[in-house]
Amino acid sequence: MLEASRWRRLALAIGQLSRPRSLAFGLLAAQPLWLAAADAADTDSPRASAVTGTLSSDNPYLHLDWFSKSQLDPTYRHTLAPVCGGAFVEPPRLYPNADLLPEQAPLRATADSSNWLEDGTAQLRGNVHITQGYRQLFADQVNVNRAESTAYLSGAIEMREPSLLVRGKAAEIHTDSKAAAIEDATYVVHDEFVHGSARFASREASGELILTDGNYTRCEPDDVFWRMRGGEIAIDSVERQGTARNVRLEIADIPVFYFPYLRFPVGDDRMSGLLFPSISNSDENGWDIAVPYYWNIAPQLDATIVPRYVQYRGTGLEIETRHLSQWFSTEARAAGLPNDKGGDDEDARRLINEGFPEDLVLPAKGEDRWYLNLDQVGGNGGLWRTRIDYAKVSDPDYFRDLDNAELNVPQNVSARALTNLNQTAEASLTSEHWRASIRAQEYQQLSKDRFDTYSQLPRVNLDGSYKWGDWQLLMNHEVTSFDHDDTQTIRFIADVDDPNSVTTSTRNFVNATRTRVDYSFGWDKQWLWGFFNPEITGIYLGYELADTFLADPSMDTPEASAGQFTIDSGLFFERSDTLFDYEYVQTLEPRLFLMASSEADQTDFLNVSTSNRDGGNDLLYDTSLFTFSYDQLFRSSRFNGNDRIDDADRAAIGLTTRFVDPRSGRDLFAASAGQIFYSEASRIELAQFIEDVPRSEFAARLESRPTDSLRISSEVIYHDTDHTINRGNFTLRYLDDDYRLFNVGYRYLRKEERFDATDSFLIQGPVRQADVSVAWPINDRLSILARANYDFTFDRELEYLAGLEYDTCCYRTRVLWRRELDNDLADVVPPEELEFDEGIYIELQLKGLAGLGGSVTRILSQGIANFEQREVLKQ
Repeated sequence: MLEASRWRRLALAIGQLSRPRSLAFGLLAAQPLWLAAADAADTDSPRASAVTGTLSSDNPYLHLDWFSKSQLDPTYRHTLAPVCGGAFVEPPRLYPNADLLPEQAPLRATADSSNWLEDGTAQLRGNVHITQGYRQLFADQVNVNRAESTAYLSGAIEMREPSLLVRGKAAEIHTDSKAAAIEDATYVVHDEFVHGSARFASREASGELILTDGNYTRCEPDDVFWRMRGGEIAIDSVERQGTARNVRLEIADIPVFYFPYLRFPVGDDRMSGLLFPSISNSDENGWDIAVPYYWNIAPQLDATIVPRYVQYRGTGLEIETRHLSQWFSTEARAAGLPNDKGGDDEDARRLINEGFPEDLVLPAKGEDRWYLNLDQVGGNGGLWRTRIDYAKVSDPDYFRDLDNAELNVPQNVSARALTNLNQTAEASLTSEHWRASIRAQEYQQLSKDRFDTYSQLPRVNLDGSYKWGDWQLLMNHEVTSFDHDDTQTIRFIADVDDPNSVTTSTRNFVNATRTRVDYSFGWDKQWLWGFFNPEITGIYLGYELADTFLADPSMDTPEASAGQFTIDSGLFFERSDTLFDYEYVQTLEPRLFLMASSEADQTDFLNVSTSNRDGGNDLLYDTSLFTFSYDQLFRSSRFNGNDRIDDADRAAIGLTTRFVDPRSGRDLFAASAGQIFYSEASRIELAQFIEDVPRSEFAARLESRPTDSLRISSEVIYHDTDHTINRGNFTLRYLDDDYRLFNVGYRYLRKEERFDATDSFLIQGPVRQADVSVAWPINDRLSILARANYDFTFDRELEYLAGLEYDTCCYRTRVLWRRELDNDLADVVPPEELEFDEGIYIELQLKGLAGLGGSVTRILSQGIANFEQREVLKQ
């Protein structure tokens, strides 16, 4: 130990040896000097207990604080992702004041020998160890020049701070400015899984680390797949960002990109700079290249600007901005591609060569393509709330033609499956008993055979709710103004074999203002053994119709009203039992639903207009039938919307039994069955009255969750009159903690068969589709990915996927083959003449840097159920 007088003089010279802000990167070199101390450390220390066995065992990367999984304590090993082969583990800091900030702790030093020269230079020799709070310095030799305020270190140098290791063979530290320069440096940032080396490294007074002729990677030391190398790399851990000049990206030691200037995040924070490009290729669009630039404008405002080149269509631009304030959260997107070249669609060229009009086969050729979207949520979480959800595109084919755009569609939504875009603005006020709202809503139809959706300009609701114990009063008021172009015409091909068959069809629309009032008063009584909920309801429904196209202009104010009485009741029985030493609870849950209604004369709602296409002459503005299911047995209305009053008297009975795991509360098995019985009076459907009331469909449902990872469900709807199955499905979902994912599904929907005019091919038939998908690990890093979606009615595949995923701590790559039905000409050619698109997609994600080919993740998320949940589990 140094003599006290010499220690005091040394403390004056190097007492402020370095006091930078917490670094995000550090540097290193050969055998760690802390090894002996670590071997003798208290095994109860959290850092020491993370490593098992002898630290000096055969480990070529011990100087980087790297330990393979086999050397880690099982508890610590469990915290690592399965794809990682080890971890960077800091040694314990077992010296006085090790948990204090450097400015709050005294400086301490030990050495084998020390000497004070007449010129004011202090010399420390042999196993030099200097500490000040959490900061440590190891070296073979240290010379401190008090006059120049510098310290020179040589030999095996180690500089340590929490989550930081810097090593080198020589260093110079300026004690006044706190700057440091190190030769032949290596560094490790434990928490960020970052390491690398540099010919020369300097740490500025600000705490920024600058590497000259250095490299940076987040790969494991024994498997460095990628690194940034050369030039100058500057890393600022306080701002959590890095910049690189004149550097190249090497993958598998092969230079693949050169960057004159690049900015990248340190950790998970985003920052301004170029992001990695998105590159794809398809037969129709050719090469599609998008180069995003991320602009971190302010802590609560950012933007992504994406120039985009599409080989067979042209050059465009996409912009996304996000803003967060105290009252509003806003996201806005815009994209444009002027003067579309039309793409390179072989099927479209064939139809044009056969004489079909080019403007019908390629309607977007020569047009400006664009997309707009605004999504904003506002409110204070209590009294008021606003919402804007507005999206609009230049034409219905925009998403199908430009599916690879980065900003267009959420990843979990298939662009080809979009049928409309929502355009809504809504504001509401809420008090203890009342809620008032006003909404304006339109839809842009993307399906060329759908153009019957009305705008709601506006819809006003005033809803009240009062409770007195178990008694409840609900008062719902709604006034909606429905608006549509009075007449709309579409142009289509009547016969795909006849270029002269291009024709038009016109449809007329009746605009209206609808008023609906629902008052209900009921008793919501529940016990542990059951529930009983009687309710009485009064309903009024009326319209004010525009006279244009009315069959009888005097019938411009049709209205109807009804009084209803419903009883929803049920019982709960349960018993405990044991099967094969496994305890379970079985329940039996009968349920009875009764509904009686006065007659609601809705005759004036049918056949009110004169229309010359599809008989679209009923007052149906936002209403359809609910998809019938077991739960639908106990609803007071069969209609989803307010254009009909369900006045059908009926009784519904149902029975559910469950086998429940008493420890987890999980339903091991559940079965439900039920049926509705109607009275003999007529009842209204959407577009007609049914005089001969049939017995309703019978619904049965099975559900099982035998383990946390496995879910099984099935439902069957049986028509008791026709003795046919109207609808059925079966679903199996499996996802466990080892990221094994497996899905099986089958669905059936009865539809009448329709053939073309010559009865030569089927246009419409029952839906019979099977879907099987899997993401299954072969080992910790390699997984197979596959999906098969097949249509048995038309005897064709809808989509096939097959691929491999290789995932490590350093990078992830996916190779995917895809074959899917091309629906671009679905509105032009019959179903059996649709062709298939095939392609091979490659995705490479360099973890901690960037990724190429993000469309692969989007394809998998859209095609494989629970794939996004698997991604979350793997993080």
